[in-house]
Amino acid sequence: MRCADLERVLFRGDGPWSAAAFLSEIGAGHTTCRAARVEDVLVGYAVLAALGREGDREFEVHTIGVDPAYRGRGIGRTLLRMLLDVADAEAAPVLLDVRTDNVPARTLYEAHGFEVVGLRPRYYRPSMADAHLMVRPARGGPDERGGSGP
Repeated sequence: MRCADLERVLFRGDGPWSAAAFLSEIGAGHTTCRAARVEDVLVGYAVLAALGREGDREFEVHTIGVDPAYRGRGIGRTLLRMLLDVADAEAAPVLLDVRTDNVPARTLYEAHGFEVVGLRPRYYRPSMADAHLMVRPARGGPDERGGSGP
């Protein structure tokens, strides 16, 4: 199974990414892509985009998904942590959009420090579902890494 195949299973009502979209993200040069496999079977994936210039950067989670048969095993948490480690290395904030009715995903994001900061009405197409805009403040600066402050 490829990322696009799993994407169609997970987001069939919300315009899932095509194989070409995944290839474009991978080749963009400003993204971090991670995959989770169990015995060589793709069971999850995540894509993080860097926005802005180094030193004034923020990151955006573009997509993250876990095969329904493998949920509840910490795979989504591990993938998210991998993405957050990238942002933390630059002490940069992270943004994401999540369907307002996706309670398990929102709970995961909140457990990792994300807060709802806005609502995007009818954001997802073609379902017209609303999205919460969530932000996780920058982490990993000198004070949080045990370095010396001013």
